[in-house]
Amino acid sequence: MAQTFGYFGTMGAIALFLLALFCLDRLWRRRPATSRIWPKGEGPAGLILFLASFLVLYLLNDHSFVFYNNYSYLADALLHGHLYVDGMPAYLESVEFGGHVYMHFAPGPALLCLPFVAIFGISGFNIAWLSLTLGAANTALGYHVFRRMGIGRDRRERIWCAALLTFGTVHCFLAALGHGWFLGHVSSWFFLLLGMFFLTAPEEKRRDVHLFLSGVFYGCAVTCRMPNLLGALFFGGYILVRYPKEKRLRSLLFFCLGAAVPGSLYMAYNYARFGTIMDKGYNLTHLKDKYRSMYNEMQALPKEEQLSFLKAAEKEVGGPLQTRYMAFNLYSIFLLGPEFTREYPYVIPTLAGVSLTHLSPALYAAGWVDYRKDKLPWFLLATAAVCAVPFLMNYGNGFAQFGMRYAMDFIPYVGILAAMGMTRRPLGGWKVALILLCMLLNMWGPVYWNIFY
Repeated sequence: MAQTFGYFGTMGAIALFLLALFCLDRLWRRRPATSRIWPKGEGPAGLILFLASFLVLYLLNDHSFVFYNNYSYLADALLHGHLYVDGMPAYLESVEFGGHVYMHFAPGPALLCLPFVAIFGISGFNIAWLSLTLGAANTALGYHVFRRMGIGRDRRERIWCAALLTFGTVHCFLAALGHGWFLGHVSSWFFLLLGMFFLTAPEEKRRDVHLFLSGVFYGCAVTCRMPNLLGALFFGGYILVRYPKEKRLRSLLFFCLGAAVPGSLYMAYNYARFGTIMDKGYNLTHLKDKYRSMYNEMQALPKEEQLSFLKAAEKEVGGPLQTRYMAFNLYSIFLLGPEFTREYPYVIPTLAGVSLTHLSPALYAAGWVDYRKDKLPWFLLATAAVCAVPFLMNYGNGFAQFGMRYAMDFIPYVGILAAMGMTRRPLGGWKVALILLCMLLNMWGPVYWNIFY
């Protein structure tokens, strides 16, 4: 779309589109109470949201082949019966251990790539298509999670809340571009929202099955982004708050059994690579990025000595998570803004990203929740806080990004709280305008990136 209209033309077209949505919303609210413009019940809301979201993300994509496709190389390696990716191009991030090259990202998205790489091969499968599909699915899943949690008075309010979650946050940018790092976050949300979807299922008869599936998908989310492990606080809290007292222990057991399936496979994957059940990929990346001489020294050692060397190096220089990085990462989340210049294009988002305050101010609606009436918001708030800790302590804030991509680890919980706050009272015009502003700001990301980067 940007190639057709140019930079300002594209942003103007997006602004007009969002203004049209605002006008349609005003008409929807003013229609007679007896009129029906939607099938009785929920109707095809999820399907419509998926198709509409896919179309928007498709238009925001630049339709070129994504060469930052680390997961495709791991998928190809798995199809050939090994875990190393010795043939991966040098421009893709990787680490060396025991004489082999490994992809250091958490491996979950590679499993989603498996059937497509098997059919089309690495060079024939564009991971952008997977990113667009998962991003659209996240909108539909978000809508159904809100519905099952009782957030929003009607379809209209839940649709706007789902739009805020996936188009009013950095998720929009990540899903529209679909590069390797970005696909990891979008895949993580897909599995996490699936876990929430089954967690909040109302059916009593199949509760054990739903909880088992919820655990499986939660575990899959962890294999995409390790900070999701801390999201167990929300899943456990939901069971404690929403489930009958006499069934809580059984429910927790089935959830844990489900989570153990991908969890055990992830630990086996790590043991096969590094000789430990812990994922050392990011530890090796930290050493490679910050202390290259020590990293090179480790490569000269026999494989059986490298893990001990890595542990000793971490004791000496610290791991990738350190408290000294918290000040800048807090600044990144809350204050980091774009740069302004007198030359075209006048407003420039830095490669370090733009803060949530500037791009997603509607998330502050989380503060409007009545925390006195229900315990669940406290679990959501606590989960968001603990899931933010790895970001706050990380030696990098994500870089090469538009918004704060690491914030994707805690935005799902803040997003649910914001939806609760937004719909505590009727979702009026000014709230819709705020959501649309967030959508405009986050759609700016892929447009700018496609034209200038």
